[in-house]
Amino acid sequence: MTLNLGGGVKNFDNSLDTPLTKSQLLTKLIDEIRPDLIGLQEVSQYLDADGKMHSMLRQVQEGSRLEHRYYGETLSMTRHMMIAKDLMINALFSDWYDWSKGNALLSRYPFSRLSNPQVEGAPRNLPIFQPLAYEGTRNTDPRYVILTRLMKPPYPFILNLHLTTLVGERGPKAWKDTIDAARLTRAQQITRVVNLIESHILEKGEPIILMGDFNAAPEEYTLKEMLVTENGFVRLVPKQDVTTHENAGIVDHIFFSPKSRLKSYTCEVVDTDLARQVSDHLPVVADIEFE
Repeated sequence: MTLNLGGGVKNFDNSLDTPLTKSQLLTKLIDEIRPDLIGLQEVSQYLDADGKMHSMLRQVQEGSRLEHRYYGETLSMTRHMMIAKDLMINALFSDWYDWSKGNALLSRYPFSRLSNPQVEGAPRNLPIFQPLAYEGTRNTDPRYVILTRLMKPPYPFILNLHLTTLVGERGPKAWKDTIDAARLTRAQQITRVVNLIESHILEKGEPIILMGDFNAAPEEYTLKEMLVTENGFVRLVPKQDVTTHENAGIVDHIFFSPKSRLKSYTCEVVDTDLARQVSDHLPVVADIEFE
């Protein structure tokens, strides 16, 4: 399952007086879907003045019975403080000593070492775009990919990522130059991902699941040509034609490689009231059988 948590219910702190927090809503959604592996994007956490870490991921993991978790930071107050960003200013005057967001994994199976899948290991958080300076907008958001391997035969590799989108790329007033620049940026990021895994995974025919918020529609060159045509990935197509984000379109995807090892799959977009409360993205869920 892949899901971007950026929108929906904003509060995830159980200490605040709200009917249900985002963490509780997400836990309910996971209980309904019961996935073995979840790739999350835009997961947030903060450190308060008393040194207590408030972690959405930890809360969800403890409530969902998925034993293994990993958080990969992409943006934080300590590394990217920007006084033009309201969230960081509000955090400062709330006495948060740090705030961050990133990508994350929740898994029923342990993570293994990349070189030896029979030995337990830790995922790696790897940069695919680092701006010269963070300016408080999505245009300069750092972008990372989480790389890991599951300690479960046949030991598939896992990639979870969140690619760039630019201000002004979406909507009826979007400029062609902005759209072209965003697509070029995503193509550069996918090139870095492919270079990362080419010799150790793709050329060896190792099974790999690639998922996340690509900010790209299925027909975009980044996906259709670079991943599918040139590198042999299979996009797991949902059985219903539903946009995963109201404004961006079909941008959340799950891919598998190599095609020769894929025996069967089912894929769906979970479009329920609960899913729409959790986020402005809808979860994409796939059941995959592979050799």
